[in-house]
Amino acid sequence: MRQTPTVRAAALTGFGALARAYGLDPATLLRGAGLPADAEADPDRRLPANAINRMFEDAAARAGAEDFGLRLAELRGFSNLGPVTLLARDEPDIRSALAIFIAYLPLHNEALTIDLTEHDGLAILSCVVAGEGSRVQATDVAVAMLHRILRQLLGLGWQAQGVYLERQRPVRVGQFERAFTGRVHFAQDFSGVAFASADLDRPNLLAEAALRPYTAQLRASLPGLADLPLAERTRRLLRAMLAGRRCTAPLAAERLGLSRRTMERRLAAEGTTFHALLDEVRGEVARGQLAGTRRGNAEIADLLGFASSAAFTAWFTARHGQSPQVWRRGQLA
Repeated sequence: MRQTPTVRAAALTGFGALARAYGLDPATLLRGAGLPADAEADPDRRLPANAINRMFEDAAARAGAEDFGLRLAELRGFSNLGPVTLLARDEPDIRSALAIFIAYLPLHNEALTIDLTEHDGLAILSCVVAGEGSRVQATDVAVAMLHRILRQLLGLGWQAQGVYLERQRPVRVGQFERAFTGRVHFAQDFSGVAFASADLDRPNLLAEAALRPYTAQLRASLPGLADLPLAERTRRLLRAMLAGRRCTAPLAAERLGLSRRTMERRLAAEGTTFHALLDEVRGEVARGQLAGTRRGNAEIADLLGFASSAAFTAWFTARHGQSPQVWRRGQLA
């Protein structure tokens, strides 16, 4: 049985102070989400990611602050990622530092997947927050984290070429324009940061060569993405690949460093198949889109790689016993 994704309680850093600034009681919000009232006290405590995501949405709604997640991200430091920061900080260049962040992120947040792609001189660092229901605030936190990581690795003078968010354009965009160095685009097909590919080969300004042997030893002692079951690695990869509409078995196998036959054989040994995992991830993303965005069936169908809105509706209805429209109305009731 698949375990519920967890995140370090460090994800709550600053939450209590921000909630109180809006006149909210953080303990009440935490208990309402099924979390301990003192959860923020121990940053390494593991908490269910779904509960934290729901609580962020609840807090934003109660505060009347569409930018709650963004403001929360501003209260975080680079060290908020705990051991992941230690592993990546002394890599010699940006590309290798980001590779460490991507590989070891489950140590901090098992529900967050980061993907790096390059095309025609443009690099895109995108992220997907897994889970049920709306995850607008959690995604805002994640994108702001990626932007902050890049600024700290590349220097405060670095500029993004663009910041992309799946969320709808908020009524007040000032906080978003202040938080990011590049133009912010809303209602996009993915969430992430675009920047020049050349930046990936620039030196890491935080690196100290003398500490590299220590971090190598630390990395050898910790589990990474390669140590996860192949089914979970494939789920995480599919969440990232879905935004690019390129979820084919041959490409997934290539990204995993396996032949397609080997991938299918190993997944079968774990009791699943590539297409079953793709179906699972599509369902997860579809429910998130229906509950957390205003996108219509045609847009969601395109995002998920279906040939038409009708094909998406038939698939969703067969899987959930009701049409996307009926399911969405039930979430809003």
